[in-house]
Order: sequence, then structure tokens, then C-alpha cells
Amino acid sequence: MATSFPSPEELKGTVLGTLLYVGVYAGILIPFQSFSKFYLFAQKKKEAKTKAAKDGESFQKKPGSGSFFLATKYYNSQDMLALCGDRSVGNYLEQSLVFLPLYWLHALFVENGASESLMIASIYSISRGIYPPLFWFAFGTSYTPLIGISTGPGYIITFYLLYQVAAKFAFA
Repeated sequence: MATSFPSPEELKGTVLGTLLYVGVYAGILIPFQSFSKFYLFAQKKKEAKTKAAKDGESFQKKPGSGSFFLATKYYNSQDMLALCGDRSVGNYLEQSLVFLPLYWLHALFVENGASESLMIASIYSISRGIYPPLFWFAFGTSYTPLIGISTGPGYIITFYLLYQVAAKFAFA
């Protein structure tokens, strides 16, 4: 075990990597998820108006039509865009519970861990940031192994961090 705690300068990469990680979540995935729901709602509303006009009816909002928005917004697996937004955020959150603690433990306790932090977080965050287009293409073409381009690096990094931290304490 190290005799001194890493200095703030040594942890700079770790802090920047954490900010990058959170930035992908807050700046890319959450806005994409929201966009997908509002876009689909607008499209469905437009389709309903077009159908009403085609049938010679006037489009009128009906009582309780707010549930139409709720059905679009909350996990609508019938709409690929909504599903893609939900799974992008869901996958990111699911994996963050494993990644972030290991990331910080590695930075704090493994020799050279802090100096590797920014590179680790960059690879991890960028691979997760490309999840939405890969998910869209993979499930749109039924070629689901393609999603591994996004998730694979994350799993490799997670196992690397786990091994490094466990080795530091188990074999020391």
C-alpha cells in the first residue's frame, strides 16, 4: 500500500475523467432521450392530424389525450427512437454503479492509477457516448452484436480496474 495519499495534482486526470463521464451522461444521453420522446410525440400528433384530414374529420384533442404523450414518453418499445433513448441512458446508469467506484479506487490506491485515469475515463465515456447510434443501427438491422463496439470497451475497462484494485489488496 502506498505510504502517501495522491496529491490533488496527481488526481487531476481522475477528476477530469469523472467530469467527462458525467458530461456524456448530462450533455449527450439525457438530452437525446428527451429529444427522442418529444420528437416522436410531435410525429404521432402530425400523423393523427393527417389521418383525420384524410378521413374528412377535423383533428381535435380529446379528453385524456395527455396519456398519448405519456405512452410515448415512458418506455415505448414500439418506437425505436424512444427505445434507443431509454436504453442509452439505462445502460449508462446500469454500468456507472460498477465503473465509478472502481475508477476512483484504482486512482487512489493503485500505483500509477491516478495518471491513467483520464485515459481510462476517455475511452470508457466515448465508447458509451456512441451507444445511441450503434443501438439504433444494431436493432434496426437485427445485427445486435454491433452494440458490443460500445459496451465491449466498458466491460474490458471494468474488469481491468477490478483486477488492478483486487490485486493491490489481495496480493500485497
